Amino acid sequence: MLIAPHPTNEEARLRLLRSLEVLDTPPEEDFDRITRVCAQLLHVPITLVSLVDENRQWFKSRIGIELCETSRDIAFCAHALHVPDILLIEDAARDPRFSDNPLVLGAPHIRFYAGVPLRSDEGLVLGTLCALDTTPRELPPEALAAFKDLAKVVERDLLHRSAAQDMRVAWEGDRQAKVLSESRFALVFQQTPSGKAIVDLQGRFNAVNPKLCDITGYSEEALLKLTFADITHPDDLEKDLLHVADLLFGRNTTYAMEKRYIRRDGSLVWVEINVSLVRTERGEPDHFIAVILDITDRKRGEEALHDYQEELERKVAERTRELTASRETLQAIADNMPILIAHIDRDLRYLFNNEVYRQVFGVDPATLRGKYVKDVLAPELFAELLPNFQRALDGERVVHDGLIYNPEQGRIWTATYVPDLRNGDVVGFYVMSQDVTDRTRVERNLRDKAMLDPLTELPNRRALHEHLEHTVSSAAHSPEPFALFFLDLDGFKAVNDEHGHDAGDELLKQVAVRLEQTVRKGDFVCRLAGDEFVVVAHGVPSPEIAGRIAENLCEAIATPFALRQGAVKIGTSLGIALSPAAGSIAAATLLTHADNAMYEAKRRGRNGYRFAVGD
Repeated sequence: MLIAPHPTNEEARLRLLRSLEVLDTPPEEDFDRITRVCAQLLHVPITLVSLVDENRQWFKSRIGIELCETSRDIAFCAHALHVPDILLIEDAARDPRFSDNPLVLGAPHIRFYAGVPLRSDEGLVLGTLCALDTTPRELPPEALAAFKDLAKVVERDLLHRSAAQDMRVAWEGDRQAKVLSESRFALVFQQTPSGKAIVDLQGRFNAVNPKLCDITGYSEEALLKLTFADITHPDDLEKDLLHVADLLFGRNTTYAMEKRYIRRDGSLVWVEINVSLVRTERGEPDHFIAVILDITDRKRGEEALHDYQEELERKVAERTRELTASRETLQAIADNMPILIAHIDRDLRYLFNNEVYRQVFGVDPATLRGKYVKDVLAPELFAELLPNFQRALDGERVVHDGLIYNPEQGRIWTATYVPDLRNGDVVGFYVMSQDVTDRTRVERNLRDKAMLDPLTELPNRRALHEHLEHTVSSAAHSPEPFALFFLDLDGFKAVNDEHGHDAGDELLKQVAVRLEQTVRKGDFVCRLAGDEFVVVAHGVPSPEIAGRIAENLCEAIATPFALRQGAVKIGTSLGIALSPAAGSIAAATLLTHADNAMYEAKRRGRNGYRFAVGD
């Protein structure tokens, strides 16, 4: 097991971590909300806000694990202190750094780990927002982007805690002193990497630091002539003023909000402000202190996320502000996601269903709790899904494509079954199923187009190889014989030369129609290239029958064709390859044999057929 070395800035890192006064504090909803959303977003059983102390990692928030801390020596997060962006371990059992780690070999049996460093503005990494799973897995790019955005929210909360404590320590030193008179406050005010301002009761800036000047594009002198309302976007001003009123009337002692500043050059910058009201010794309002963070990059990142993720995050944010009970929160989030979600125990009884069950199965989700799955699903559907259920209960993450829950609706679904691990034991599994009907239809349409010859609308070379591979493979295990006919038109070039390519194209289309009319319904006809066609006739037990089919094809092609330019007469040379009586043969080899036989037919006078050597 590889123990992560200490960062070079370890002393400063620990000093900042302890100054936050967050270690060994009770859970906080701001952090727990993030880990809940993260678990739902990434579909993982365990998510943590982990802070790396001197000899341990301690969890400020945890989902899916009872431990509140572990030794630093075995902590994955200790390794994440050294990465610039994200530490991603897709299979810990195959990673030499972690394969013999106690957290991999024993509970919680980590196989997948993703940790985003929580970094201060000074570059000091305090810990991580991390996601864990008991099975190896990968994260798609859009999920990684959303995961990193959630980590930025955790960083913001920690940074606010740091800034607020710095301001409080500086101001509590001497409440009688004048603003900025104390050297420690002046240092904090001027040199911290977040914008800071002192604002009077009329909203005028009394003091600003260099960072706020950078954020707004104004010089210090210019800002001191303005009010915060002068640089606040009109659409955000009313909400800001309501918060200010709450402070002045004692309804709140502080507030935080996101809003837009109008920079000096007219551009907009998104900021997050944290405002406190300072009162005199007699309790009268005196002035405001504001801490301002530039969150423009985060806002741009949020806008770049997939529409589905944006909608999910918006609904999660709206619901989690209103609900406090964890189950109610989960229900609200799940009901507003356009996917079917269920939680099933080891006895295959429903523990949880979201609102999509009403749309798909026509039942009230609340009535399903405690019912056996076999009593809800159609018998054929239950039999199809039962192997997936059993694999999930064995601890395996399973994906099942091409599901049709309701034949009347005709929608196509893909389902993922994720084991529910508690203290190393599988106690059930989660079902997450997404409607992929539109995507599947588009993929099928594209596939169909890719398998057709655009001129004749017959299957093309690619379709032939796929059909032939399947036919040859089936023949190796089934006694049904078949014959392959390789056709090359005789006299086609003369038609092209005399009447032009348009006439040649029209002739090829008529040949395609005549071939399909001549062969049986179950036979396969394709255009290979140019004036070459291939027919695969199934159920051909003897050379005699294959010969009669070849004669019919020659006769059909020899019959004159009526073109706009006049009647034309052509012929065809055929090569025949029969399926082997025993053993197997490669599809490409069989096609080559038929091709060689076709050339032999041409050498022997054309408008006739020859069998491949050995047939």
